[in-house]
This record gives sequence, structure tokens and C-alpha cells, in this order.
Amino acid sequence: MRLRYLAVFSVLSLATVASASDPQLLKLVMPDAKVVSGVDIDKVMLTPFGRFFLNQLPAPDSGFQEFVTATGFDPRRDIHEILMASPGDPGKKSGLLLVRGDFDTARIMGLAKAMGQVAQNYNGVDILAGGGGKTKAISQALAFLSNSIAIAGDVDSVRGAIDRRTSGSGVSDAGLSSKVASTSVTQDAWVVSIVPISSLAGAVPNKNVSGALQGDLIKGIQQSSGGVRFGSMIEISGETGGRGQVLHEYGADELAHQRQLRDQLSAAQSDREYGSERS
Repeated sequence: MRLRYLAVFSVLSLATVASASDPQLLKLVMPDAKVVSGVDIDKVMLTPFGRFFLNQLPAPDSGFQEFVTATGFDPRRDIHEILMASPGDPGKKSGLLLVRGDFDTARIMGLAKAMGQVAQNYNGVDILAGGGGKTKAISQALAFLSNSIAIAGDVDSVRGAIDRRTSGSGVSDAGLSSKVASTSVTQDAWVVSIVPISSLAGAVPNKNVSGALQGDLIKGIQQSSGGVRFGSMIEISGETGGRGQVLHEYGADELAHQRQLRDQLSAAQSDREYGSERS
């Protein structure tokens, strides 16, 4: 029974990878954001494909059931929208995860404190933080602005979002802000970036991929966006430098076939590991 279930199921919800994003979430985004993405979970879950992806989540174990009982929070039911934002600097590893949902904050914070977590109060908001210290890892934080908005990320980003809850205006780059508004209306799950793709080369461990990212063609891509739209088909689209196109469309039969192949590969891998142990 741990608070890690909050983070785990927030990430799993992204795998289901929005009407226009909630203005309350957008105003919490750091002004210098260069990458913003979002998922309207409520809308996705109304579609057959959304229910299909939900069914792919691992079966809840006893620890998860204890967590739901203790907190009153079931991430499969109580998360409605997710927004992520980052300055887009691979070296700093800072960013925000903003979640609109249904939270019994008193019960959740009570559980955290009972487990030994110490809350730090910042501008009237309790923050749960971990990491940092001797490990030199970036300290991560979780806070609830209300019973309907949770924020997570590095401590500085979470504190910044708390400061913006009453006077925030969101992303300062007009081009990015406009693109977020238009993309979030047409896509059910989406990402918009004004980070040059070539700038990510240093963060890629594979030398061949890193070299490709520094090619002349890639260097010319200064902004990009993409999204997923659910309907009778799953439509995946992308855009670079103002040129957009539908990259692929998935039907139910194709998704089922891919799942079957994945299960077969997994079974084959298990057989190989079992045989290796016996030998």
C-alpha cells in the first residue's frame, strides 16, 4: 500500500494516449515551457479503443486494493485529464505532471504522514518530496491544490505551479500557446514542442541515432507536434515545421493482431528463460 500507485497509474493512463485542455491546468504550466502534452482521459474512455487500452492494465493486486480503500482514490476511475509540461532541456530534467481528478486529499495526505512522509508547507500548500540528498538525484514532489487538481514534478517546478495558481497565465511563447490550443481541440491525446529535435542528440546514448539527429535535415526542424484521435479508427498524425500528415490509422483488427503477436513473443521469451534455468 504505497503512494507510488499514484505515479504508476498516472503514467499508465498516458498509455491510453483531448477537447481543449482545462484552462485551470494550463495556467499552472511554467512560462518557459517548450514541450507540452495532454490526454483527455474522460473522452478517451468513452471510445471502444479507450476501453480496450484500459483492459490492458495489469490486474490490481492486493496492495492496490488496500491503497484504494485507504485513500478513496482509484486511478482507473478518478483521473479525468493529464497535462505535462517541460522547458525541454535534457540536462535539467525538470517538468510538471498536472492531473485533474477526484481526490480525497485529507485521506491521501493522512496516509502519507502515517507512512512517515513529512509534508513541507509552501504558500499554504503541503508538499510531499522525495529524492535528492546524498543521492544527488533531483528531488521529486507531489502536492494537491484542491480536491480536483494534483501536481507532481521536481520541487522547483511544483513550487512554481503553486505560485501560479492565482495569477498564472501559462506558456509565454505565443506560437506554442496557439498550437497547444488548436492541437488539443482536434486530438484526443497530443504533444507540441518548440524544441529543435537536433538539440536532443546529446541525450541519446546510441551514437548512430545521435549522429542522425545532428544531420542537416533534422537541424531544420525547429518545432513539431503530434496526436492521436479515436473514432472508427485510431488516427495518428504528426507535423514538423508546419507540414502535417496522418502517419497511420489502426483498426480494431490490427490492434488485436498486434496484441496477439506481442503475447506470442512474450510466451516464447518465457519458454527460453525457463529452458535456460533447467539447463
